[in-house]
Amino acid sequence: MGPRGMTISIAMIVRDEASLLAECLEGAAALADEICVVDTGSTDDTVAIAERFGCTIGHYQWCDDFAAARNASLRLCTGDWVFVLDADERLAVGDIPRIRALAGQGEGRCYRFITRNYTDATHLNDFVSCASGDPQARGFAGWFPSGKVRLFPNGLGARFAGKVHELIHRSLEEQGIEVLTSEVPIHHYALLQAPERVRQKQAHYIELGRQKLQDSPQDPQAHGELGTQYLEVGDLASAVAAYREAVRLEPSNPSWLKDLGGALFLLGRREEAERALRLALQLDPNLPDAWRNLGVVCVAREAWEEAVCCFERGLSLSPEDSELCRYLAVALEGGARIGEAALHAERAVALRPQAGEALDLYVALMRRLGRLGEARAFLQGLVDSGACGADLLAIWGRNGAEAS
Repeated sequence: MGPRGMTISIAMIVRDEASLLAECLEGAAALADEICVVDTGSTDDTVAIAERFGCTIGHYQWCDDFAAARNASLRLCTGDWVFVLDADERLAVGDIPRIRALAGQGEGRCYRFITRNYTDATHLNDFVSCASGDPQARGFAGWFPSGKVRLFPNGLGARFAGKVHELIHRSLEEQGIEVLTSEVPIHHYALLQAPERVRQKQAHYIELGRQKLQDSPQDPQAHGELGTQYLEVGDLASAVAAYREAVRLEPSNPSWLKDLGGALFLLGRREEAERALRLALQLDPNLPDAWRNLGVVCVAREAWEEAVCCFERGLSLSPEDSELCRYLAVALEGGARIGEAALHAERAVALRPQAGEALDLYVALMRRLGRLGEARAFLQGLVDSGACGADLLAIWGRNGAEAS
């Protein structure tokens, strides 16, 4: 039971999640007084797994509407508070008491959580590198954030809205419930599923996103969401078109401009990308990924010192970002500042030793400086400290450093 007698129900919707559900429920059990699972048509052992964990189980005929399925799960919940979770999401053990404590802070509020969507796609907007030794990384290079209300008082009649990327905060706000942001992250591992399953889900999300736009063609959020879906599958032209429409509808939103700039650069339209990124930073100079992408544009036209300034600004906002460290090293190398470049490349490796590009750059810079022995000692130190596995030195040997 939660603080001050408050009980918490976890609400889930599932379909063919047998490969992921058991681990999710094992972690969720420590948070929940009940777990309510609505199955939308599984053909695997999903329902049997939920039964084994003692979940309250409902069934809902899928109708291409995530909000409708979510609302069906809410109807099963009897707790004082509801927490929304998916089968491919995880809660860190140490964060569960923090979530339970939120339920004791009063019923006039709800809580938005930031989801860390783990990926190896470093080109994505808002990409954040995983730090060395991060136990939640599970081998992924990093993550990109998304946020939505997940914890809210039950019994208010609040409902989700949206066929895809469904949200509940507007329904809560209409009833005078204050939205606060929790510092607890949700860890999302959509890419742990089989590749074909991932592709099917991505295609389905895009189709639902298109349907959502038919219902709300003037909603900039819907256009932006669809742009992100296109970007994830590598459809850059469609991503640019979607982000452009979001900017047209909401020109003062720096996020849409930032996302548009990133997609334009990937499409090879550098001048347009630079204009969009500079406009985004005029509106909000505190966007580390916008500084990173603008720096990459500057690197492409060999404006080394301007690129250095961009990456330094980004690092001042996100000092643990290994990709920003690596990019800064690239810009410094381009400007013939090899010693400084090696320092930042070393920092990039320390933050994320498994990143092959950062390691290759570091070794190349240290070779130019005639300091390979020092480089090997640094890498050995990372292995000895447990920050990474011994395979780091195997990679070192494969790139020819041992022979130098």
